[in-house]
Amino acid sequence: MNLDELGQKIRAVSDDPVVQGVANQLRDWKASSDTAHQLSVAMERYIGNVWIGSDSDHAQVYSLWSEFKKDAILGISGMTMNERLYTFSLLDRFDTLQTENDRNAMYLRLHASAA
Repeated sequence: MNLDELGQKIRAVSDDPVVQGVANQLRDWKASSDTAHQLSVAMERYIGNVWIGSDSDHAQVYSLWSEFKKDAILGISGMTMNERLYTFSLLDRFDTLQTENDRNAMYLRLHASAA
């Protein structure tokens, strides 16, 4: 599951504004310069400090996030750069980068060394 798919699955859990806020946090990360590790910290903090109206919805959201975190963030060191770009839904953004500095920033963001 990539980041966009995660956001869609979380949105489908409930119309609860807090659940939608979790999905918005994922979407907004893509436009930021935060690293994958920073995404992990921010999402753990966000999900842990908001009140989702239903315990069942909270469990579903946290389960989806935990699966992504385990596979994508904790497993990032075993991925190629293309796998990282796909997993974090950044392929299109990477393709539009114009400078070497921008590409190097993306490598750092996804915990990879520049080629």
